[in-house]
Parts: sequence; structure tokens; C-alpha cells
Amino acid sequence: MSRQRRCVPRRLAAGAAGLVLVLTGGGAAQALIVSPSGTVSPVVHCVLPLGQGEATGPQDMTVELSPSTVLPGGKVHAKVTLGPGPALSPISITQVPTTPNLDLTLSGGATGTVTVTGPEVPVDVEAGKPTVIPPFEGDFFVPQNASGPVDFTPLRNLTRTKVLGGTYETPCDVVSGSGSIGTVDVQGSGGTPASLVAPTGAVRPNTPVALTGSDWTPGGTAVPSLCSAAGTGCDPAKFSASALTIDAAGALAGTATLAPATDVPDGDYLVKVNDGTKEATAPLTVKAVAAGEREFTLSSSSGPVGSVITITGRNYRPDQWINIVGLNADGATLDDTAVYPQSTPDGTFSTEFTVSDPTLVAIQADEGGDPATVRTQPFTVTTGGGGDGTTGSQTLHTSVVPGLLSMTQAGDTVQFGSVQLDGDAHTLNSALNKVTVHDARGVNTGWSLTGTMTAFTSGSGATIPADAVGWVPVCTAQPGSVGTPVAGSPAQLGGAAATLCGLAPDGSRQFTGGNFDAGAALTLQVPGMALPGDYSATLTLTLL
Repeated sequence: MSRQRRCVPRRLAAGAAGLVLVLTGGGAAQALIVSPSGTVSPVVHCVLPLGQGEATGPQDMTVELSPSTVLPGGKVHAKVTLGPGPALSPISITQVPTTPNLDLTLSGGATGTVTVTGPEVPVDVEAGKPTVIPPFEGDFFVPQNASGPVDFTPLRNLTRTKVLGGTYETPCDVVSGSGSIGTVDVQGSGGTPASLVAPTGAVRPNTPVALTGSDWTPGGTAVPSLCSAAGTGCDPAKFSASALTIDAAGALAGTATLAPATDVPDGDYLVKVNDGTKEATAPLTVKAVAAGEREFTLSSSSGPVGSVITITGRNYRPDQWINIVGLNADGATLDDTAVYPQSTPDGTFSTEFTVSDPTLVAIQADEGGDPATVRTQPFTVTTGGGGDGTTGSQTLHTSVVPGLLSMTQAGDTVQFGSVQLDGDAHTLNSALNKVTVHDARGVNTGWSLTGTMTAFTSGSGATIPADAVGWVPVCTAQPGSVGTPVAGSPAQLGGAAATLCGLAPDGSRQFTGGNFDAGAALTLQVPGMALPGDYSATLTLTLL
């Protein structure tokens, strides 16, 4: 079946550019250039997010450091200007929230790595063209054991962008042609360094981490950030909240809460704390699933039909859907017994389970359908009663009738706004109204949702071609649904069907189905010259 949605720009709107990647992009000269102003032109290798590939090429980097002389452990201010780099975006989006940083490696009077992080700024990204990050400034601290001239050399730049509900990173590592961009002379005594103590065991994402220390700036404001184990890519956003305090004696205490597992994957890190005057780091290991196997227990291992037992689990990944279902003697699942609790940030869950089938012999749990996480516990269905009473039986019967494959949408009109002609091409942004696919067929055949597009036409007969519209699809399964949908690739629309979302048959399941949400970011490329008027086109969505 199919539904139609009209895309209506109301007088074509002024737009611009940008994407989910924020890129840092490409210069011209391959040779190393070191100038008194602190400029180098190394070759960088960039890895784009969302599987959009890699790019290698030159990039100008200019850094100004001040002051020229500091104490050990002292603060250095850096002004950074990055030229365009080799990474290009396939589509355009405007006002992408972007946080840039630049890692510098130390040599001479000190070793290690420091990170210059700029503020979050809106950046316009234009399809097929290098993106330029605005100049930014930030502070860092030289090591407490530094002494004498310390040289700083660019090691990597990285941008973090927020778009389509997520945060995405584009690292660009220097692969050749780098050199010193400046020197700071470290002289004198820096006083007593601050200390930082973090947990020695693994900690979970999305949970508070206890931190302590001494010799901090009395009454200072402690700001935590998370860095790679090498000290690069330090990011305050990897902590979602902080309750750290520094008392009048300079003692640090409190907790900093890690971001969810989607933002902080398992691994070894450095946690860094900065109070504006001092800085210290400590190693930290993050592991979403604690040491030990996933396991669950039953409040009772036997009972009659109708019994309600409590199932509790631990050592699961945080914020994951757990599938719990009964099994018969043949190992087949008893679908009418299924329950779907969600694990908490500490990897535990608790739910009630009703013994509704007399053939039940075991209870099985898995994490998000992952076969590697399947665990079972035996259960015995008892008849109950006592004395010399008699027993009887009754046969219960019902019919389950297949449902339909259908879809609904949150609206049938998309507005791109308006634009004033000025001889330049413009990009307009909008979004597809949410589409929900309902699969109640109880089969394992999968489905696909595609779109085709007509040209835009005005009342005077003027046109804008259909492929002027591009989309970046997204799709997700609602809780309790069976199967994982896959979004289509970014594409320009037209007469050929482009995939918005699809669900392939899954040989590991008896059936797939449920409710699945699909949407897309839309862009409209308006030519520099067009006849004025109100234009409209039809986007047809087809569910098969």
C-alpha cells in the first residue's frame, strides 16, 4: 500500500549548509611550512562518522601561545586557526553545533600531550566543499615536572558535532609534515602539584564516579573531562553532571557522572580535573558490563499455573531491553509468556513473570536478542492442592488471526519556507513527518519503505527537478518490537525508489513485527535562477 505526502516550499527559503560530520578540511601545499607566527601545513588523515569513509590531504594549522614563560604546571593560552581540510560532506546542513579541539604533543623540556578545546559554535557545512572551523581559543597546563623550553607540535584535530539527535566525532590525525608551532619556556618552581585519585576498578557509564584529591586551589571550581589513555581528545561532555567540590583546605571530593554507554564506550581512559589554576589526571577504566557473567535469578523455581514470580538480573549492559520468555520441553519459546524489562544504569533489572502455560519447563533471558547473552533457569509447574481430592482438566482454545502490514504518518505536508532570488543557489532544510510502520502479520518476511519524488511545479508551469530534494533517513524500533530496522542511505530523490527504512527477514527468529518509526532530514537545492511562484511536489511513500 502507499501514502502520498506533499512537499510544499511556500516561496523558496534562504538556506545554507552543514552536516552531521563536521569536517576540518584541505589546504594546498604538501611541504612543511613553519613560520614565526606558528603555522604548519601537515598532511592529515580524517575518519568520517556514520560510515561515510576516510579522506587524506594537507591542512594549514596556526597556533599562537601565550605567555612565553610560565611556571611548572602553569597555564598556557592558545589561539588556534585551522584551514580547510580534506574531509567533505555529501549533503548540506546549516548551524551545526560544533566543538573543535587540537591535540599538541610536547618535546624538549617536557613530554606528553595537551588538548586545546574551543567553545561550541554553529557551523554551516556545504555539500562537496571543505568546511572551515572558525578560529577558537582555549587553555591548557604544562606538566608539573616541565623545565626549560618546551616545543609544541600538532598531533590531531577533532570536531564533535550534534545533529539528528546524536553527537558525532571526526578525528583528523597528522600523518606527515608536522612541526613545532611554538615554544614556551618553563622556569622556576610551580609549587605543590594537585593530586587526583579515581577508582582503580572498572566503572560503568551513566553512573557517578567518586574522585578525591589534595592541594587544589581552595574554593576553586573543579571541572572534570575524559581523555584517551594517551591524554588526547579530552572532552568535558563525557561527564553529564558533576558534584565535585574543593574546600578551604584545597581538598577535592565528590562525584562526576559519566555520560551513557553510547557516548562512553568500554576502554581505558584518563580522567582530568581542572580548577582554573591547577590540573591533574588519573587512569580510569570504563566497562559497561561488570566483571562476571550476566545472570538472573528466580524468586521461586516452582509453582502452579497462575503463579507470579520475580526475576532479577545483574551484569547486563545499562539501559538495554531484556527479552524474557518461557520454554517448553522441546526448547520452543512460549510467546504468550514474554516480558520485556529494561536494565538500569547499573546493569540490573527486576520484573514480574506470570506462569501462564502448564508446559513451561524453563525461563530464558537475553539482552536485546544477542545469542551470546542467552541464559536459562529451570522451572517446575506444580499441580498444587493436597489430601484425597480428585482432579479434572479442561481444554482451552483460541485462534490468533494474522494482522496487516500498514503505516501511519504524523502529517502530509512538508514546508521548506521561502527564499528571495539573488542569483545564487540556496539550500533549504526541513524534515519528513514521522512515519510509523505497523507489522502485525506474525511472519518473518520483512518489509521495505521507499520513496519516489515528482518535480516541483508552480502555477505558471515552471519546474524545479525532483532530484533537487535529498534526504538522510533514520529509523528505530519501538519498545517490544521484534527485529532491527535499517535506515536507507543518504540520497537525492526522484523517479527511482529510494529506501527510507527496511527490515530484512531474520532466520534466527520465528517472526518479526511490531511498530517501527522512520523519518529523514530533508534538503532542497534551489537554483540561482528560477521563475518566482509557489512550488509544490509530491513525495510518494510505498510500503511493501
